[in-house]
Parts: sequence; C-alpha cells; structure tokens
Amino acid sequence: MTGRVVETIDPDSLLEYVDVDALIERIDVNALIDRVDLDRLLARVDLDQVLARIDLDRVLDGLDIDRILARVDLEALVRRSGIPDIVAESTGAVAGSALDVARGQLVGLDALVARLVDRLLRRNPSKQASAPLLLREESGR
Repeated sequence: MTGRVVETIDPDSLLEYVDVDALIERIDVNALIDRVDLDRLLARVDLDQVLARIDLDRVLDGLDIDRILARVDLEALVRRSGIPDIVAESTGAVAGSALDVARGQLVGLDALVARLVDRLLRRNPSKQASAPLLLREESGR
C-alpha cells in the first residue's frame, strides 16, 4: 500500500516542503563516510586530470629548501658518490707527475752542473766515463 502512496506523490512538490538544512544537520556524516566504498570511488577518479590541475610552481614555492637540505646527510651522499676516491686518485696522480717533472729537472740540472764543473776544472769530456763504475760492471755481466 505504501508503494501506491509514493507513486502518487510528485517528488518535486514534496521537496518544496522539506527543510534541506535541517535534514543535513540530522545526517551523521561519519556514518555516511563509513559506508563509502573508497576503492570504488578512487577507481572513478581520473588522476591525470587531477594532476593536470596542480600548479607545480606554487607547490615548489611553498617548499622550504633549507629545511629539506638540513635533513640531508651530505657526508654520506659525498661518500656514496665516490668523490673522495676520485680526489685521492687524482691527487696521487698529480703528485706523481709533479715528482716526475721535478726528477727530470734535477737530472737536467745535475748534467748542467757536471759540465760546468768539468769546464772549470778543465777536464776533457772525451776522457770522462760514460757511467759510474758500479753500473759499468753490472752491464758487463
């Protein structure tokens, strides 16, 4: 019998007499939210459309970069990057190269000083030994 009563009433004319604000105040919003199937609701959301509406510049302007960097362990980051190994390796290579250059310069200076001493002492360069005595003996063995 209630079915016939509902069928005979025009819903629009009935809603004219309903106080919507009073009706909403009577609704328990938490109970209503508990009845929502979240998975079904999220399946209907177009995330590409939602992300397209986000202003990334505005989001980035709100970031406190200093606060974020304060939380970063820079020492661990540098160690992980391998920079200390690269610096140590390049420093060793530079030091080795510098030593090689210095040695070459010293050999050249030594030869120059030897020639100068030979001239001052008026030694005949053709009568000078081509190598130290111990080195000459080992090369002959």
